[in-house]
Amino acid sequence: MNTTFEYGEQFEVDDRKGLESYLCFLWQEYKNIWPSPPENESENENTDLGPGSKYQPFLSFDGKMARARNYIGFINFENFNIEIYPKIFQNGHEISKELNEPKISKELMHRHLFYWLSYCKKVKFPFNQAFLDKFELELPELLIYLFARQIHEVISTRPFSAYEEVQEALFTPRGRINFDRYVTRISYGNCHLIDCDYEPFVFDNLLNRIIKYCTRLLLSKASIIETQRILNEIIFMLEDVDDQVCFAQQLQTLRIPSIYSDYEEIIQICGMILENQAYSCAEYEMKNWSLLLPMEYIFEDFIAGYVQKYFSGTFKVEPQKSDLYLHTNPNTFNLQHDILLTNKKTGEQIIIDTKYKPRWNLEKSDSKKGIAQSDMYQMISYAYRRGTNKVLLIYPNTSNELAEDHTFLINKGTKDETINIKAIDVPFWSITGHPYVEEKLKIKLRDVLFNEL
Repeated sequence: MNTTFEYGEQFEVDDRKGLESYLCFLWQEYKNIWPSPPENESENENTDLGPGSKYQPFLSFDGKMARARNYIGFINFENFNIEIYPKIFQNGHEISKELNEPKISKELMHRHLFYWLSYCKKVKFPFNQAFLDKFELELPELLIYLFARQIHEVISTRPFSAYEEVQEALFTPRGRINFDRYVTRISYGNCHLIDCDYEPFVFDNLLNRIIKYCTRLLLSKASIIETQRILNEIIFMLEDVDDQVCFAQQLQTLRIPSIYSDYEEIIQICGMILENQAYSCAEYEMKNWSLLLPMEYIFEDFIAGYVQKYFSGTFKVEPQKSDLYLHTNPNTFNLQHDILLTNKKTGEQIIIDTKYKPRWNLEKSDSKKGIAQSDMYQMISYAYRRGTNKVLLIYPNTSNELAEDHTFLINKGTKDETINIKAIDVPFWSITGHPYVEEKLKIKLRDVLFNEL
């Protein structure tokens, strides 16, 4: 499987038309999850999201060449297979052996990815941390393995049975008599059969049929013997369940009792499988399957989850706070902070804005410190409207050594009032592994929030 990075080098595509159509099909499903085009897309680009739109934010094309945008994950289309990794790993991944420095491996990138996702709430990912023991696999194989382990554990521990409505013509009444259907039957001279609606408590129910179908789809893609064994065991446990082709829309009709709450994650897994594939002629073959996640959301969601875990004792943490407008009556130009912190004792507020824009090769001579002018305008408007003078811009690290912090003092027009906009790099990844990030990020944010801002 080929490997690339966000906005990395171009790669050749044999069937551009087919791949582009497939990605547009995917976006019709994705746009309900990620409703807005990436903020760095050109305003002149066709970003129409309506039915039949040819827009897709995953790859950009130039003839037979393609280039990844800001979504990471993998794309499996016909004979085209590619993995896309975060751009913050690109420089480290390409370090030459002559420098005698450790190279960032796929295993290390996988470990970081699942560590970030463990803090995310917006980017929900159904997996059990205890199953993360095979990071050396390709990303698609790793996900299939995780899905298989999760499904196997749940259905083997607590098999799911449910009341399911059955419509049947019987000789003796059962449940409710459906008089509309019965009258129709009488008109055909079949008065001896009574149309009934009843709800038996059955193992062969819609959820189990969906699980069995998704398991067969995963089995069609799995190539690791252990994963195949787990998937075959799941199918064996669901032997009494009918084989049916299922669709993502059916998941919306499911209502799971609280006693079966562990099946909620299984429903999420089935959704990820059914929503990310394109159906082939063979009923149980997952011909094209992809999974793509926007890194801007992952970075923002990770920081919000981390701050909530470690600093909610001191601050009220409000991700995606959007209660203010630049113009009122009518309300227009809504302001949305990535994170708003309010000190529980003093009421002092801090605006946090995450910027997934690595500041490569930041030089001291750069007076802007790698910050885009539009971002600075955005932060000033946030601070003015919110009525606070504390703004924190958070960027991911580009190496194990963090860039120096820098504070911009923006004069409000009077000598004694300024807006303090502090730009910092935070540990988001490390060549030594994510446990280093877990500890060092806590220290970094504590110093900034309590001592420096």
